[in-house]
Amino acid sequence: MKELNAVDDSIFKELFLASPIASYICNRTGDIIAFNEAAVSLWGQRPEPGDAKWSGAAAVYYPDGRPMRPEESPMAALFDGKEDVCQVELVIERADGTKRNVLVCPRPIRSSTGQLVGAHNTLVDITVYKQFEERQTILSEIVQSSNDAIVSKNLNGIIISWNNGAQRIFGYSESEIIGKSIETLIPNHLKSEEKIILQEISEGRKVDHYQTIRVTKSGKEIPVSLTISPMRNKQGQIIGASKIARDISDQIQREQTIQFHEQQLETLHAIGRVISEKLDTPSIIQTVINSTTHLVAADLGLCFYRVTDEEGRSKLSVSIAASEIAIHPDEYSVDLEDSLIHAVFSGEDSVRFDDVCKVPHILSLFDLPKYPDLPRIQHCLAIPIRSVDKLLIGAMFFGYTRFDLFNAADEDMMRSIASLVAVTLDNAWLLEEVNTLNLKKNEFIALASHELKTPLTTTKGYLQILERSEIDQVGRRFLTKALKQLERINALISELLDISKIEAGKLSFHLETFDLSEMVLDVVETFHFSNQTHTIFVNNTRGDYVVEADRQRMEQVMINLITNAIKYSPDANNVRITLESSPQEVSVHVMDEGMGLGHDQQEKVFTRFYQVEGTSKMAGLGLGLYLSKEIIDRHGGHIGVNSRLGKGSTFYFSIPRRQPSKFL
Repeated sequence: MKELNAVDDSIFKELFLASPIASYICNRTGDIIAFNEAAVSLWGQRPEPGDAKWSGAAAVYYPDGRPMRPEESPMAALFDGKEDVCQVELVIERADGTKRNVLVCPRPIRSSTGQLVGAHNTLVDITVYKQFEERQTILSEIVQSSNDAIVSKNLNGIIISWNNGAQRIFGYSESEIIGKSIETLIPNHLKSEEKIILQEISEGRKVDHYQTIRVTKSGKEIPVSLTISPMRNKQGQIIGASKIARDISDQIQREQTIQFHEQQLETLHAIGRVISEKLDTPSIIQTVINSTTHLVAADLGLCFYRVTDEEGRSKLSVSIAASEIAIHPDEYSVDLEDSLIHAVFSGEDSVRFDDVCKVPHILSLFDLPKYPDLPRIQHCLAIPIRSVDKLLIGAMFFGYTRFDLFNAADEDMMRSIASLVAVTLDNAWLLEEVNTLNLKKNEFIALASHELKTPLTTTKGYLQILERSEIDQVGRRFLTKALKQLERINALISELLDISKIEAGKLSFHLETFDLSEMVLDVVETFHFSNQTHTIFVNNTRGDYVVEADRQRMEQVMINLITNAIKYSPDANNVRITLESSPQEVSVHVMDEGMGLGHDQQEKVFTRFYQVEGTSKMAGLGLGLYLSKEIIDRHGGHIGVNSRLGKGSTFYFSIPRRQPSKFL
């Protein structure tokens, strides 16, 4: 029996010393009398006999961080009669200053007579577990406090976790949804999505920022953005998926709002562009009412405005737009008096009619018998069109069948469009006044030219008779100057008359087929007799220069270009003309050695009444190049200039060999 006890003592000793669990033994006075290597490793030091009481650690603390005196330790408590101190959590400080969380389990050691002679203690290092527990707690708090829905499911699509964000977004509590299929949240028409998502997850792929639709507990469909990641166990096997769902309803609403405002700005810009580019008032108003009716989601839009007919009488006109079908204004007939419009907008910027059935005269505006399929208008928003001086000059009426669209209509934007329409109408009236004045001006120029030409012709005849008589040398010199001045006045009157004809669209052309090179030589020959300051050279006259054009008008162009070349090169003495041809067109270049033109001057030189700076003392009204351009343009050709200041200028034009059948 003693041998067995000896064997048992040896075994227990080996088990004690070799145990991976830190263990040590104290006597009645707290001195550590035995410990194993696991305890040394945990304490970070090997206690010397008599140096440590109740614990081999550098210091011991309560879990809340308060220092624990040796006599307060669980080992010491055993000797005070407290035997329920097992599984107590402490914090020990190692020799290197680091701390570890441990569970202690002291047990009394008694003699054969039952007397308490010592205590045995085991220390379980739970530091890693505590850190993991803290991390899990933090993660859990993060998950629960997230505004996003954070949900986990297994590979069968069964929900196994559900946070507060998921409850807020989808309406289900944790107890209601745990254990149910994730398809509970998926609309019927999107059920196939889940199979695709599970397939991606099972193959280890993440689904990132996937926008789709999900269903709440109340049955409402909401837009969400999903991020789904595989969940793995310790062995790395995929066991499910974690899903983050974000409600993007507000984001979608913001995007739609931004898109709506962008559309508003684009519409306003388009309307402004139409107004600036077009002069046709009915076309402009129709474009405006079409765009605005679409923009404000109205079912029917009307724009009433006043126009002046050909006889100068003012009449009420209307442009109409419908969201579903095209309606021609001629098919719309309504007996609308100005007094009605003024009554609607008396002291108001805009007027809303929540129920047009209660306002018959407004309801009648939307009555189109020829279009029975149009929806019946229930609501109306009326916007006045006022001139700069606040006079009521028109009105827009927008009809709705849906109250929500009617209620959401943007009045500020409509008023902005009404202001643009007012500008259009003001411009139209101004244009009518300008056209009237312009017509009177052209009539005056034509009459004045005719009246002036009669005495000029008579005067010229008298001077020519006088020229054939015998007069002295001084008299003949003055007579020659008088004839030249008459020719200048006659040319100016002809130019003014041509301008008035161009503006009235009555400048006549008579086409004939002729050789342009012969015409150029004929014109140059007249300058040889009338001009003594410059020599005119004509190059490349041999070739095919036959064209179909108005010979008299083309001579007028050549005379203008050669006259300008001589006039604006007073310090030079040469002018060069070059002809070129191709199968399609014939070109003429007139080059001088004069003062030249700057870039800005070249852009303006073909405009009416333009005269180059510094040439005001030179004769002319600035009409020659304008008339030349009109003539070349009417022939379907092109006229231009290449020039540098101080280096001379080259004016050129080209016309097609044949004119179209509908020559203008």
